[in-house]
Amino acid sequence: MIKGISMQNRFGLKDFVFLVLLLAIGGMILLSMMQEDRVWDQVINMNRNIERLESQMSIMERRLEEGIEISGTAPRQAGEPVQRDDSWARPDVEVEWQERPTFVNDPRDDEEYALGGEFIETFGAQPPTLTPYIYRDVYGRYVIDQVVETLGRYHPETAEMTGVLAEAWQMDPDGMWLRVKIWDNARFSDGEPVTAEDVRFSHEDIGMNPEIQAERYRSAATLIDSVEVIDDKVIEFTFEEPRFNNKSTALTIYVIPKHFYEDFTSSQINESTGLLMGSGPFRMRNLDPDNQYRPGRDDIVLVRNEQYWGPRAALDGLRFEIINDELAELTNYRNRNADMMQPTPRQFNRYRDDEDFTARNNALKWYNLRSGYSFIAWNTSREPFDDARVRRAMTHLIDRERIIRNIMEGIGEVATGPFNPRTDQANPEIEPLEYNVDRARELLAEAGWEPDSEGVLRNERGDRFSFTYTVPSGVEAWEQIANYLRDQSARVGIRCEVDLRDWAVFSDMLRNRDFDALSMAWSLSAPETDPHQIWHSRQIGGGGDNFVSWENERADELIDSGRREMDFERRIELWRELHEIIHEEQPYTFMVSRPWLRFVNKRTENVHTYRTGLERPEFFMPLDNQQSPF
Repeated sequence: MIKGISMQNRFGLKDFVFLVLLLAIGGMILLSMMQEDRVWDQVINMNRNIERLESQMSIMERRLEEGIEISGTAPRQAGEPVQRDDSWARPDVEVEWQERPTFVNDPRDDEEYALGGEFIETFGAQPPTLTPYIYRDVYGRYVIDQVVETLGRYHPETAEMTGVLAEAWQMDPDGMWLRVKIWDNARFSDGEPVTAEDVRFSHEDIGMNPEIQAERYRSAATLIDSVEVIDDKVIEFTFEEPRFNNKSTALTIYVIPKHFYEDFTSSQINESTGLLMGSGPFRMRNLDPDNQYRPGRDDIVLVRNEQYWGPRAALDGLRFEIINDELAELTNYRNRNADMMQPTPRQFNRYRDDEDFTARNNALKWYNLRSGYSFIAWNTSREPFDDARVRRAMTHLIDRERIIRNIMEGIGEVATGPFNPRTDQANPEIEPLEYNVDRARELLAEAGWEPDSEGVLRNERGDRFSFTYTVPSGVEAWEQIANYLRDQSARVGIRCEVDLRDWAVFSDMLRNRDFDALSMAWSLSAPETDPHQIWHSRQIGGGGDNFVSWENERADELIDSGRREMDFERRIELWRELHEIIHEEQPYTFMVSRPWLRFVNKRTENVHTYRTGLERPEFFMPLDNQQSPF
């Protein structure tokens, strides 16, 4: 048997020939693979060299913009006056010239600067539309701000108004008009120039068109009486009367291209989800009107606008993914499938001191102009919340300090009203209503709600005090607060039913005023905000933002007077009185004023926190970080 095995394993000539052929084929394959690797290495090196050349060209472009000497070109000397054509301007009125748009912290100054890479950010809710003027939430605004520009903006560091599309402007000393000169080289993402007619069209034909669902814009822009095209690059706004925010309102309207949007009817715009085109540093990757962004199905994808007339963004694009679950969003981020997310306070506190986490991520926390406030809105058009005593009672039932301590993980402070507490508008003398269940019972009794034999609150008709509290689904903190409010209500004989809703449905409920009470938050946008949009009774109808239908004659007077008051100190007095009235009336239970929280992957460089938020066009990814996405 052993012999037989030995004969079967004998190595013969035929085996030798087969082995030689096998080795030869293997060698040829190996040589081919080595050759392909060399070719691939050459391709990678070539791409790297192209990136470096593009980076160098970008730096040269900036140096040319700033008048710095390149290859013998004589720069403008320091202090040398700039020759500017002011023939467009009205005589005898000061012209406020603006610097060319540039980065606050220029990424091109970094030795690792490179073009390329996609920055992925997650949103906790699905924006129902990205179309300018009809967007409904802060997520939609974040996206639009990357694509559509305004004539001016608040400077990220100083918060002073500075030019974007505007090269210069003149403001009437009496506050009745504003003339603006647009940069000659400003153009939209399709290469077409930005003109004064585009500005007029944006305001009059879109924003002020009653057939278009732009109520939020109209609530602020009604102070603009007319917009006149002076010439191709000069526009003049005329105002109804002098108001403190005439200039800022006119300068911050979205400027969209007439030649694109005029092809759509009002109903097509109202029904659109992704008609987004502008002159900004990014553009929609897909701008096919017949194949728009579909909420609930598509990521939001922007790509670098290669036609951009200002300093070019380094990133190839921005991607916004929607994950409507806080735990899933964090898991997705920690698995390195995203570059930035907005953590909950609990998540932030858990990881901000974790050395393994912070080695690869930045945990950012800062207050800025967009640090708004969360609140519970009481529908004052419905019983029982049509009575201020009831609304005050509901606030007394809520231990907001406990909510900050236990649910918000100590991040934030109790809000007292609609103004940023770090601005002059906020009344520093107002203290939050205290947590006091006994006081809540007293106020409810004063309003006619007495407990029956079983402790159930009823009015004189015998109706039970019950209401539905609606919160957006997927937000753990709001769900915890909802459960807490339900339990607190039960303590005094009130039935509270919690209703979790998808954000799109939630937005429709706001618009239709179809709720008893709900939770959400406002994000502010200016150093001094105009309260007209949310608090004036004129904003109750027509889909305005006074969705709680709150009406107070003195508050209307203060808002109207404050908007007309040009003296800052006197205007602040009016805002602070308004703050006091809103505090007494409690149309909202103001919950928490808190800072922005962000996790940002460190593969992205040049991320700075500003008074206005974040500047995504300043972000860049070094070449090594681009090769391996995470």
